[in-house]
Formats: sequence, structure tokens, C-alpha cells
Amino acid sequence: MHSDPVCLIITSRLRPGLDGGYTVATMRRAQLLAEAGHPVVLATVDLHPDYTPFADEFRRLGLADSQTVMRNLLEELRSRPAILRDAADPELAPTIDESAGTHREAFELDAAGVPWRQVVRDAAGAVVFTDFFDADGMPLFRLPFVAAPDWWRTEAVIDVLTAGHTPTGGAGVVPSRVGGLTGFGALYRAWWRAVVDDQRALHPDVRLVAIAEARQVGEHWQGTGGVPLVHTVHNAHTTPPHDWDSPMDVTWSGWFDTLPQYDAVVWLTERQRVEVARRREADATSTTPAADDAPGYVIPHPAEPPADVVTDPSTVAGAAHRDLDRAVMVARLAPQKRLDHAIRAWRLVIDARPTTRLDIYGDGPLRADLQALIAELDLGDAVTLHGYTPDAPEQSRTAALLLLTSVYEGQSLAITEAMARGCPAVSYDIAYGPGELITDGETGRLVPAGDIAALADAVLGMLGNATEIDRLSRASLDWALANGPERALARWERLFADLAGRTPRALSS
Repeated sequence: MHSDPVCLIITSRLRPGLDGGYTVATMRRAQLLAEAGHPVVLATVDLHPDYTPFADEFRRLGLADSQTVMRNLLEELRSRPAILRDAADPELAPTIDESAGTHREAFELDAAGVPWRQVVRDAAGAVVFTDFFDADGMPLFRLPFVAAPDWWRTEAVIDVLTAGHTPTGGAGVVPSRVGGLTGFGALYRAWWRAVVDDQRALHPDVRLVAIAEARQVGEHWQGTGGVPLVHTVHNAHTTPPHDWDSPMDVTWSGWFDTLPQYDAVVWLTERQRVEVARRREADATSTTPAADDAPGYVIPHPAEPPADVVTDPSTVAGAAHRDLDRAVMVARLAPQKRLDHAIRAWRLVIDARPTTRLDIYGDGPLRADLQALIAELDLGDAVTLHGYTPDAPEQSRTAALLLLTSVYEGQSLAITEAMARGCPAVSYDIAYGPGELITDGETGRLVPAGDIAALADAVLGMLGNATEIDRLSRASLDWALANGPERALARWERLFADLAGRTPRALSS
């Protein structure tokens, strides 16, 4: 058997410009493994009818190439409806009631003008369920709307449909029910089994390993095709104040109970791995013993210096290439990123050094609020919200520093991207990531989380200080060059080698 596994990366959705660092990190991991010789398939369970434009945009952004294989659940179920109809259980009773009080919205059409979705609402306007249609516009399945934060854990029956009859003098087709599937897990697994079968036909002598990039999919994989499952972690699992024993919301606490079912779990930082182990040992109420948890591996997102920087680091190293009065941020404009702290700190920075500027790249729901705060603090000439910019990481090539003020992170791609361009960071010392990327005073600055005055002081200690920026810039780039893709790939290869010597947990349990 060939030693290099085919990597089936399963995830919720992958759309350019959405979900911040999660999307970028997932695409880069796929690139890393593919370039090392592992065939990679990205399989999304996104309920979108056409992923071709997304794949094209990822290629334009350099996050995919002509060999990148992206497969999407809804696209393939529409073109291969027998996958669902063969999996449906005719004994499962429906749980959705299309009562007299509901009304159907207009059909939504795909790029070919064929209906692909129709939303059904109640008298108050709330979504009750959604009907999805196959590539011929015939009824395919009916999805109940689940309002719970852990919606993917529902066991509500998903009705599988086929064409019934056309009403006399009417439009459309009355669906006929084939049977049901128990929740999203059964829906996903019906498709995943087909994907696994396809890959085994293409690579009959090569191992297959599944890598789950999201809890919504990882929890449902168990037992699919006898393929081992590696689960990655992208973010912090705690709520404020983000101590090791801080509360968790239901989406994380439920996932912890599934830890014994994976063949490996990949953490981004050693601190998170250790704190989770500590929590699991201390949690007497857990339904699964910590001793049974999957083996944990720490594989940080690598720093990825651009090719020209690898060839000639002197093009970005040092203060000579930098605007000593300019700082940048690359972040979604969302509560997690706590950009109001950066803006308030900049008021203190401007008071001490009026020539400085802060350029913020990213978009999100708080844009109007942040723009109002900029106006309130009279920072219109000093702080600029540039919106989403595909090449935002390149802005750190000429900046004096990158600023990070998040409440929490999984690791922080923004910091690694900046250091890979010789740009040091000033960051809150939060869980998780900055403390394992930055050595305070050597490759950047760490300040107590939430301390706006300390943040401003750290920034002022760097801006305009050519000697300090030069020293930190060179040290940041040295760190990035030593922590590049080769180091991450070596850890993945070690994990794959370990898996080759074990029976998948789903088969041994």
C-alpha cells in the first residue's frame, strides 16, 4: 500500500472573503498537503448550488490552482439525486408540517435558470422549512429550520422527495415523499459515502484519511467508509474571561464529548492542548472519560513568507522598507476582534504623536459602529477602514507594525502573515496564539489583554523608532523563516505515519 494518504478535507463552507482566517487556513492546509504529494479533495457541505465561481476566485487569490479539487454537497446531490433517494428510510415518519398558515416564497433559480431552492415561512414570516430541487428542477429534499446554536445536532427528520404530479392548471410539481434521513448527520454521510467510494475507485492502492475542519462535520463522520478521521481546531473553546476553566457554550461542550471518536485531534497551540487536557481531567460531569480521548498533535499554521522574500529576505527586513508612522490591522469587523480597543488606543497614540496612521483591512457587521467611533474620537484623518481587500496581508510589507486586539484567537494568521513579511506585531496576550508566536521585546510586543493604555504605550514605543523597528523586523522575519511550511508538513507526515499503524477508532470500538 502506498504510504501517502489521499486527504479528504471535510468542512462546512469555503467561500472567498467569508469566515476570516478559517477559510484561508483551510485552503492553505490543502495546498500544503497537495504540494507534498498527497492527493487532496475539499468536500464542503454548503447548501449552495454552484461552487465554480468560488473555486475560480480562490485560484485568482493564489489559494488554489488548476489541480485543486472542490466538491460540494448540494451541487452533487442535485446532479446525483439517487444518492439521497437510495439512502432514505421509508419507515421514518416526517416531522415537518406544511400547515395552512404557511406560504411559499418564489423559486430561487441557479445559473441555468433551474429552480434550486424554495423557502417556506409561517404567518409571522419565520422560516419553517426549505425545499431543495435537483438539477432538473424536481423536488429532492425538505430541510427543517433549526434555530438552536448547535443546529447540526438535530435529529429532526429530513424528508427525501421525488417528483409526484403536476397539479391541473397549476405550476410546479407536487413532491412525493421517498422516506427520511435522521438529521444532518444522515444527510452528510449519504454524500460522504459516495465521495469515499469515488476516491477509492480513483486511488485503489492508497490510504484515505479524512480531515474535519469544523465541528458541524466532524461530529457526524464516525464510521463513514472505515476511514480514519483527524479533527482540527481553529479557535478558542472558552468564553470570557478565557481561563482554562472558563465556561463554554453548548457548541463546544457537546464537541468535547465526541473527542474519543476521532483518530487524532490537531491543536494550533500547545497551551490550548494542555488546557483542554486539564479541563477534561477535572470535569467529573463529562459523559466520556478523558483517558479515551483521541491523541493530540500540535501543528500551528505555518508562517508563509512570499516567494520573493524567501529568495531575498533583505527586500523586507529592517526599518528601511517601512513607514515608521503607519500601523495596520487585518481583521473581520466583528466583536471577537475588539477593534474599538484599537481605535480608542489610537486616540492616545495621536495625542502623543500626531503623524501616525492606522489602516484597518476587513469588513463585517460592526463597520458602521466603528466608523461612528472614529468620528466621535475625531480620528477621521488618522484611522481608516478600508474594507475587505484580498491582498490585505501585503500591507504589512511597508508597515511599522501590525496591531491585534482580539478577545480570543485560535492562533492568529494575521500575526504569522505579518511576521512573514518582516512586520512585527503588537498584540494583546490572549488565549490562544500570540504568546507562542511573539517573544515579548524580541520579535514583537505582548501587552495585558484589554489594557488600552498599555497597548498605546507599546505602539508609541515602536512608531518612529527606527532602531527598534529595525531590530524587531529582522527578528520577526527570522522567526517566520524558521517556522515555515516545511516544519508544519513534517508534523503532518508524522501524524499520517502514526495513523498508518492504527486501526481506525470507528472500527475498533
